[in-house]
Amino acid sequence: MQRRSFIQSIVALLGSRAVAQALERDVSFREIPSLQPRDPSGRRLVAYGDCCSGIPGGGLERNLASVNAVVAAIDPQPEFIAFLGDAISGYVSDYDQLRKQWEYWLETEMKWVSDRRIPLYQSTSNHNTYDADSEEVFRDVHPHLPQNGPDGQKGLAYWFRDGNLLYISTHQPHGKMPIDYDWLDRTLAENADADFKFVAGHYPVFPVNGYSAYVGWPIWCFPPDERRPFWDILAKHRVTAYLASHVIAFDVQVHDGVLQIVTGGAGTSWGPGGFMPGGTEYFHAVQIAVDEQGLRYQVHDVDGVVREELSWPPRNARDEEWSPLDNELADAELQSVDLQREFLVFRFRGVAGDSHPDAADQTLVCGADANEGVDPLWIGLDGDSGRLKVHLVPVSGDGWQVWEGPLLKPGTPFDFQVALHPGMGPGGVLYREHPSSQWSTLSSTSSRGSQGLRPVNWFVGEGFSGPTDRPFAGLLESVDYWRCPLVALAEKTRTQ
Repeated sequence: MQRRSFIQSIVALLGSRAVAQALERDVSFREIPSLQPRDPSGRRLVAYGDCCSGIPGGGLERNLASVNAVVAAIDPQPEFIAFLGDAISGYVSDYDQLRKQWEYWLETEMKWVSDRRIPLYQSTSNHNTYDADSEEVFRDVHPHLPQNGPDGQKGLAYWFRDGNLLYISTHQPHGKMPIDYDWLDRTLAENADADFKFVAGHYPVFPVNGYSAYVGWPIWCFPPDERRPFWDILAKHRVTAYLASHVIAFDVQVHDGVLQIVTGGAGTSWGPGGFMPGGTEYFHAVQIAVDEQGLRYQVHDVDGVVREELSWPPRNARDEEWSPLDNELADAELQSVDLQREFLVFRFRGVAGDSHPDAADQTLVCGADANEGVDPLWIGLDGDSGRLKVHLVPVSGDGWQVWEGPLLKPGTPFDFQVALHPGMGPGGVLYREHPSSQWSTLSSTSSRGSQGLRPVNWFVGEGFSGPTDRPFAGLLESVDYWRCPLVALAEKTRTQ
């Protein structure tokens, strides 16, 4: 199709001047291939959120239009759109004005969605459902949403079942977390036969993208005492993914084998950079495909370029695929690992040694670079506490970022794995307690992960300077590793 014809056909469907302007600019996409499932059972959707628009003529409308233009170019179109909150600017005391914002957003900015008959499932959020009156407005302007939420939340929280897919949207307004755990648990239990289960909400459960330094609620994520009760329900029912926005970034983590996908890139930004750190973030929407083999996504920027992608879960290493690692072989065997393009897993077996205040850190594996001020990669135990820690230098010259894991008690045998997944950003520093358990992201305040690491020289049980450099204080029985190119993970035929 000619560029002009393509633009005219899309503009006719979208019916928005801002979207037309977005499409007329010199973009690199014409039509974006839909991310297709790998088997007939699979399903497709698009997720995005946080534009705070609904007001004609502003920069936020233009930002959303740029993202909408990308979503509109996906061919074939998604089965449905999950919009994860903060659609309009909201936060007004004039509820007629609030209603007008919704009308403009639904009937102008998102008109192309209804014209194409793509189901749009909206989640409540802090900007849009901030008091009882704004909740009533939300109900009135979204009459198509299922009216099957818990008592007091009908039209706010809801769920729908479409064949082998279950989608649940929880109610998460401003300043409180009134999730009905019994309703969520019961809905998941009653739909246990669904192959794919998505739970959505506005707030991330776990801190993302370095924002955990800001402790206050409801600024960045669930309050600490709410995280585990909510997530335990998701893990119990083996939910495919939890979808959220709120933080103006893209971030993925995994906890107990359940993905947390945060996509807050639909346009919220004021001034140069606004709330979006330009060094790591960008406006975006996320294509998601699920099938018997797992979940894949592609994160598209406003030029249609895939900036991040993932295939989850990764294949497990079989016994015959593990390679032993020691100081005689480490440099030669691992020198060829491409830390930017390979999934690298270490398996550590041994007995934890003593730790005490002011003690030196204890090294399990050290990846050294003589040209870097500190080791670009270090896995070991904190000397003071005996807690597992991972140090990475995501950007050369910028120093360490730290990921923190569980406490290893002195004298206790251990057999655990640590993995580096460069396709997951800061969420790709992973831990699991034993080979048959689920992966979880280690906690960190970093906004970058291992994707920028350069080749290193490897040392086991000691640092770069030799046996006296942060030696492991316990018994390190064995260190094994397994490596797999990310492209091979995406092409796997079945999760093992």
